[in-house]
Amino acid sequence: MISIKRLLYAGLLFLSPALTLIGQEKPATGAITGRVYNPATGEYARSAQIRLLPSNETTTSGDGGSYRFGNVPVGNATVEADYIGYPTQTATLVVQPGQTVTHDFNLPSEDGTLVMQAFVVSGEREGNAKAIMEQRSSMNITNHIASDVFGENAEGNIGEFLRNVPGVQLDTVNGEVRNVSLGGLGSEYTQVTVDGMSLAAADANDTAGTGTNTRASSFEMVSLSSMDSLEISRTISADVDANAPAGTINLRAKRAFDRKDRRISLQLNSAMHSSAMTLSKGIGPDDHDGSYKFGPGGIFEYSDVFLNNRLGFVFNVSESNIYSDASRVTINYNRSPTATDRREQVPTSIVFQQLPRHNRRFSTTFTTDFRATDRLTLSLTTIYNYSELWNMQRSMTATTGGRSVIGADPVFGFTTNSTAASITVNPVAISKLGETITVTPKFEYKNGNFVWDGAASYSDSTSWYDNFGRHGTMQTLNSPVAANVNYRAVRPNDALSPDWQFVQIAGRDIASGSAFSKPSIIAKDSRRSRGEFMTAQTNASLSTNWGIPIVWKTGLKFREENRTFSDKRSLDRYNYVGPNGNSTHYGEFPSEFVWDLGKTNVNITSISGGRIFMPDLADIGERFRTNPEQFVNSSNATDYYNTHVVRNRNFTESINAGYFMGTAQVKGFTIRAGVRYEDTETKVLEPDARTSAEVTAAGYAVNASGVATTIPGVAYQFLARPRVYRTGNYENFFPSGSIRYEIIKDLEWHAGFSSTIRRPAYNDVAGVWVVNDNNQTVTAPNVKLRPETATNFATRLAYYMKNVGEFSVALYENHVEDLINSDELTAAEFGYAGEDYTGYRFITSANSPGQVKVRSMELSYNQNLGFLGNAFRRLNVRANYTRAYATELKTGLVPHSVNSGISYTYRRFNIYANGNWTDDTPTTTTGATYRRARTQIDGGAGFKLTRMLSLNLSARNVTDAPYIQMQKVAPSAPTLYDHLRVGTTYTLAVKAVF
Repeated sequence: MISIKRLLYAGLLFLSPALTLIGQEKPATGAITGRVYNPATGEYARSAQIRLLPSNETTTSGDGGSYRFGNVPVGNATVEADYIGYPTQTATLVVQPGQTVTHDFNLPSEDGTLVMQAFVVSGEREGNAKAIMEQRSSMNITNHIASDVFGENAEGNIGEFLRNVPGVQLDTVNGEVRNVSLGGLGSEYTQVTVDGMSLAAADANDTAGTGTNTRASSFEMVSLSSMDSLEISRTISADVDANAPAGTINLRAKRAFDRKDRRISLQLNSAMHSSAMTLSKGIGPDDHDGSYKFGPGGIFEYSDVFLNNRLGFVFNVSESNIYSDASRVTINYNRSPTATDRREQVPTSIVFQQLPRHNRRFSTTFTTDFRATDRLTLSLTTIYNYSELWNMQRSMTATTGGRSVIGADPVFGFTTNSTAASITVNPVAISKLGETITVTPKFEYKNGNFVWDGAASYSDSTSWYDNFGRHGTMQTLNSPVAANVNYRAVRPNDALSPDWQFVQIAGRDIASGSAFSKPSIIAKDSRRSRGEFMTAQTNASLSTNWGIPIVWKTGLKFREENRTFSDKRSLDRYNYVGPNGNSTHYGEFPSEFVWDLGKTNVNITSISGGRIFMPDLADIGERFRTNPEQFVNSSNATDYYNTHVVRNRNFTESINAGYFMGTAQVKGFTIRAGVRYEDTETKVLEPDARTSAEVTAAGYAVNASGVATTIPGVAYQFLARPRVYRTGNYENFFPSGSIRYEIIKDLEWHAGFSSTIRRPAYNDVAGVWVVNDNNQTVTAPNVKLRPETATNFATRLAYYMKNVGEFSVALYENHVEDLINSDELTAAEFGYAGEDYTGYRFITSANSPGQVKVRSMELSYNQNLGFLGNAFRRLNVRANYTRAYATELKTGLVPHSVNSGISYTYRRFNIYANGNWTDDTPTTTTGATYRRARTQIDGGAGFKLTRMLSLNLSARNVTDAPYIQMQKVAPSAPTLYDHLRVGTTYTLAVKAVF
C-alpha cells in the first residue's frame, strides 16, 4: 500500500516544477520591483507596506528592502510606500508589456526632507518603527523586537532581553535566566530557531536527560549581539515546524544586504557587581586564589558589500565576563502538631548558601550573501557560541531536631535541645561549559512571480562539567556533618526576613574542621550532554492574480536530532584516608573564602566566637593530584549501574514534513490557510537487558528491583549484549489559518489558529527496563508514547499610530490534549508481545485523557510622544499587562504581570528605565509553595562624546529585589520558605561606530 506520506511528497515534488512553468509574467502585463531604504538607520527597510493603485494590491518589502508586483496591467500605475513614523511616498510609473520597471524608495524625515547622511546609531524610535512594521506584515500573531530597543545589552543575554516582552515568563537559576516560556505554557512548549532553522541546545545540568523539559532551549550559549531582531510568534503557519504549542522565538541574524555601506562598530565594556565594587583582587569564587571582580568584555562588528553590491558579509564577535554573588536562605518545616505540641509550624532545617560565580560568554557570527545572478542568491551563516560558568556553591545546613526545639513561635526564634541537632557544610564546585556551532548554507532563486529556496543546517551543541580539569578542585564532599550541635537561632518578627542570628551554644566547635565527619568525595563532575541537529528543507512559492491575488507556497523538510546524555560522577567517589589513615579530617583544608552571606544580614557564630568552618575544595584537589594514594575509590555496584545504565542515554528523532498553504487578498481581508504533515520516527539505543531470573541462574545476586548487586553482575545483566534500538513512529496533520483585516486606516484585526505538538521528553522514551519479578512489574520508558497535541486560538486588535506607536489587545487560548503522565499498563496495552512478561504490570509514561485549557490576555502600549512637540520627539514610553490562567493548576504560570519602560534622548544624552512586576506564582502542583510577587527595575544612560563615540552605563536589578518563595498551609499564615538575593550588576561601555 502506498502511504499518505509518499503520496504527499510526490505531489509536492511534482508541484514545484509546475509552479516554475506558470510563474512567468503574462504577455499583456509587466512587473514593478524596487527597494526601500531608510537613511536614518543606514539600512534597507523590511516590511514596508507597498500598495499598487488602482488595484489596491499590497505587498511588503522583504530582505534587503526589496519588493515586487507581478502581472501589473500595462499603462500608468501608482505605487505607494508606507512606513510608520515617515510620510507616505508615492510614485507614478509606466508599465510596458513584458517589461520590469524598477523604482526605489528613500524614506524622508518627518518634515518631508530627505536625509542624505545616515545617523551612526539607530535609536529606540527607529527600532520601534522597524518592529511595528514587521509585526503588521506578519500573518502570524507576533511580537517583533529590535535587538537594541531596550537599551544596551553588553552581556548578550537573550533571556534578560525578553524580560520586557508581553506574555514572556522567565525560568531562572539563582537569578540567571536559563529558559523562557510563552503564554503560561512551560519552556518545553516553545521552539527557538535562528533564521527559521532549529538551534541545538544541550544542557548537562539535566542529568542524563531525566528532566521534564529536556526539549527546552537554553539561552546560556546564545548571544544577542549578533542578532538584528527577535520574532515571537504566538500562532504559526504551515511552513513552520509544528512542535510549538506556545509559539516560536526566531532570532534573526544581521545581514549585509540589509545595509547600504560599510559599517564598523567596536564596544569595550566592563561589568561590576554590587558585592564587589572594587578594582582590587579578592578571593572568590575560588577558595584562595584572588581574582579581579570587574569583567572586561567587548563587541566587534564589521560589515561591508562588494562587487557592485553583489557580495556582502557581516562579522560579529563578542565576549562578556561577569562576576556576581548571591545569598540564599531556605527553611523547611514540620507542620504536624501533636497532642503535646500544638505549634503549627516548627523549622526542621535552615539552609544557608553563598553562591559567588563568574560567567563568561563568547560568540562569533559570520554571515555572507552572494548574488550569483540577478535571480540566484547564495547565503551562508556560521555561528559559534561558547559559555563557561564557574560557581562555588558553599552551603551550611542547620538541622533542628524537629519538635524538640524550644520556643513559643519557632518560626521566628528557637533554641535546639536534642542530640539530633546538627550542622552540615557542603561546598560544591560547579564548572559548567558549553559550545555550539551552527552552519547554515541557503539559496534563493527568483523568476518573476516564482520563488524557490532551500537550506541545509548542521547544529552541534555540547554541554559538560569539568571542575577538576579547569580548576583542580573536588566536585563535592557530600556534606560533612558536625553531630550533636545545639544552637540558638532568631530572626526579626517579619515574615519575609531571612536575617537569622545564629549562635552555637553546645557541641564541638563548628569553627574547626575536626568537628565534622569525613564522608566520601566526588572528585570529578563528568556530566555531559550533546545535541546534534541536521536539517534540510526546500520551499517554492508562486504569486498569482486571477481575479484574486494569491501567494501559493509548498515545501518539504527533513530534520534529525540526536541527543546523548552521560553522567560518570558515581564512579569518581573516593574516601580520603590521608597520611594518618582514618584519623585525618578535612580540618587540614580550611578555605580562605570569607563565608558570610554578605547580601543578607545573616550572622553565624560558633561556640568559640569564630565563623563556620568551610573546606577548601581546591586544596583537597591538589592533594588528590599529588598524593593519589591517600584517596581510595569507594564506588560500588549501584554506582556502576547508575553510570553505565541509568545515566547513559542515546536518543534519535527523525521528522519528515511537507506542507501546502495559500495567502489571498480579498476586499481588504488577507487570508491564509494551510496544512502541514509530519512523520516522526524515534530510535532509542538501550541495553538489551537480561531478566533477573537469567541473572540469578548465572550465579549473580539481584535486589528486590531485579538488578544485580555486584559490578560483574550488572555488566552481565545490562552490558554483555550489544545495545538494541527500540523504535516508535507516529504521524500527524496540522491545519492552520489566519485572517487579517484593516477595519479603518491603521486599525487592524488579526485572528488565527494552529494545530501543534509537544513531543515527549527524552527520559519518557529513552532508558532501561527494570524488572521486578517479585512484584511482577516492569518499569520502562515508552517508545510508543504519543506526543501531546494542542489547538491554539488567538486574536488581536491593534491600532498603529503614525508617530511610531501601538496599542493592542490580544487573547490566546491553548487546548492541550494527550497529556503525559505516569501510568500502569498491561503488557498488551504497553505493546509488548513476548510471553516472558505476561501478567506483569508495566509502569511507564502514558497519555491520559482529558484536556487542559490555558488562556491569556495581553494589553500592550508603546508610543513615541513626538506629537506633543519637538521636545518630546525622542521620548518613548511603553507598558504591557499579561493575564494568564489554566483550567488546572500549572506550576510556573504567572497569573498577572506588568512590564513598563521609558526612554528619553536630549541632544547627546539619553536615559532609560525598564520595570517588570510579576504576581504570586505557584511553584508546586498543590500551590502550597509560591513565588511571591516581585518587581525588578533596570536602567541606564548614555552620552555621545562625538558623532562616532558614545559612553553608556547600565544597571540590572537596581533595587536588588530578592526572589522570595512562601509556603501557605492551612491553617497557618504564609511563611518564608526560600529567600534569594542576587544583587545589582553595573556595566560601563564605550562604543565607537564608523
